[in-house]
Amino acid sequence: KQAFLHPGNLILLVQTIICDGPNDPLFSKQWNLANIGQNGGTAGIDINYVNASNVTKGSGDITVAVIDQGIELSHPDLNIYAKSYNTESGTSPSVVYGGHATCCAGIIAAKTDNNLGVAGIAPNCPLMSISNPMMVSTDLNQKLADGFNYAWKNGASVISNSWYSPTKQQILDDAISNALTLGRNGLGCVVAFASGNFNSSVIYPANSNPDILAVGAMSPCGQRKSPSSCDGENWGSDYGNELDIVAPGVFITTTDLTGSGGYVDGDYTYRFNGTSSACPHVAATAALVLSVNPGLTQKQVSNIIERTAKKLDGYSYVTTSNRSNGTWNNETGYGLLNAFAAVSSIVRFTDQSVSSSKTVAGSDIYSSDVTVTNGSKLTFVASSSVTINKSFSIEKGSQLEISH
Repeated sequence: KQAFLHPGNLILLVQTIICDGPNDPLFSKQWNLANIGQNGGTAGIDINYVNASNVTKGSGDITVAVIDQGIELSHPDLNIYAKSYNTESGTSPSVVYGGHATCCAGIIAAKTDNNLGVAGIAPNCPLMSISNPMMVSTDLNQKLADGFNYAWKNGASVISNSWYSPTKQQILDDAISNALTLGRNGLGCVVAFASGNFNSSVIYPANSNPDILAVGAMSPCGQRKSPSSCDGENWGSDYGNELDIVAPGVFITTTDLTGSGGYVDGDYTYRFNGTSSACPHVAATAALVLSVNPGLTQKQVSNIIERTAKKLDGYSYVTTSNRSNGTWNNETGYGLLNAFAAVSSIVRFTDQSVSSSKTVAGSDIYSSDVTVTNGSKLTFVASSSVTINKSFSIEKGSQLEISH
């Protein structure tokens, strides 16, 4: 049988000291979170994690499902959700068919500041494990569709997918569409997919629905991962019309199956590679965005992530008719994931009593538990969106104005 995962490989790296980060002992190896030149990379080429973590580390109300070979539910460094599912048996809990999912999970929600292992991007967001062997079979897409349907029906806010299917089928397309439109009580789950590792066009299912966040891989030097990029590995991240964004995809230090059952002996790997490793960065950042503003639709979250991406040197970004979130490039999409810019673009205006006129401005404004009194005027000036959740009251003679 042939596996259809994007594999990661392992190598021990030289430890470097990084200041102002969490106390996790392997954080200094995590160039993807804080790049100071590890692995011959370019300092500053990372997802701006440290600044993002000062805004939010996630919320226990925002769950990230990982459809993959099954997360090790007992791993001591992972934040695990109470529910999980095995698509092969159609029962709970999930099982472990390989180490791939546990590596993806650590990027998203390894426990952080616990003096153990690695730091996760969204450590407060629980991980929902959806397990499948990820091997070719006549009912592969049916089982993966079952996994999607379980995830969105059982509390997933974000669904991370570091895999591809060799055959396009409507049953899987429909399940993905259901998650995107019906999840989160109609707000939609954010769905991220790896673009593929074939140095060619974005593959299925990443290319199947424009609302999917299709994620490519980036080298430590700020290049699309290709056979000629600075890391020296002979593979390339898939690119083209459906690519939305890139994230770190080589030399990623993350959780592994404990003991000798994973990619290497021990509980952590030091070279988890591929668009498999890039995709969870975007899924985790989507979870951070929803932690700041849980009222956003999946489309609004995707827009924020795309709009705040960092343009990479050496690539020409242009305006295209089918891309509405800024300039775009065929090889890197909207650019490098910027977790801090994504979460800080949201202005929270909550638990406020407005008794004199006030203006609140920002890209995306989230407001709840507000009372406007005393004949005052509250003005929201937002370049993208305003979300108002209950309770929100305007006394007689007072005003609310929303402008663009």
